[in-house]
Amino acid sequence: MKLWKRTAFWAFGWTAKVVASLWLGTCRITEFGHEIEEKYLVQTPDKGPLYASWHRGLFFVIYWYRNQNVVSIASASEDGELAAQAAKRFGWITARGSSSRRGRQAYRDMENLVQHGHKGGLVADAPRGPRFVSKLGIVYLAKRTGLPIIPVIWSANRYWKLNSWDRTIIPKPFARIVALFADDCIRVPADASREECESYRRRLDTALNHIMYQADHFFKDSGVTDPRQIEVPDPVPLPD
Repeated sequence: MKLWKRTAFWAFGWTAKVVASLWLGTCRITEFGHEIEEKYLVQTPDKGPLYASWHRGLFFVIYWYRNQNVVSIASASEDGELAAQAAKRFGWITARGSSSRRGRQAYRDMENLVQHGHKGGLVADAPRGPRFVSKLGIVYLAKRTGLPIIPVIWSANRYWKLNSWDRTIIPKPFARIVALFADDCIRVPADASREECESYRRRLDTALNHIMYQADHFFKDSGVTDPRQIEVPDPVPLPD
């Protein structure tokens, strides 16, 4: 990569951190269901879980888990370099790769880091979608490491939605943000077959879409004080 590009990416990372910190610092964040996370971290202080979310919420997730040395994967493309630089300034560790470029090496690097105590964070429908359909990568990572997958989603009462493949959402200044964890983690046995891994992948989809519906509807129902009280239809209707 040429020097001017490296400099531009570096500058983008620091600019993104300053702007996002000032911007998101005006928002009020409320968490629900984080007991599952706290219970695991207390019981296993030397092993971090694998957090899973959808790509649409990546903007806030990087800020939310800042300065925790969370390990993730960024595409080897130039877009991935932009994301990696921004994540790095927020204290994330990025393994570089994608489903088509150096993906296996990136997963091996990530596996090594989470095995040594780092938390893992993956956007389950990356890098190309389809949105709200997870890939098997995080399931295989959970199988190989023995670490649990904790599904987590956020939404806000006021946000912009981009016309991108993942329908990225970005909270507006002074928005109220709700962050919601699933009511249980997902553990994949070390001897799970490919068919069983596919079943766990579908289970992850169900968990993420379930809490996404609850988080998205939390601010639409004025009588609800906890998003977990919201009844979710079956099948879960997905946002446009």
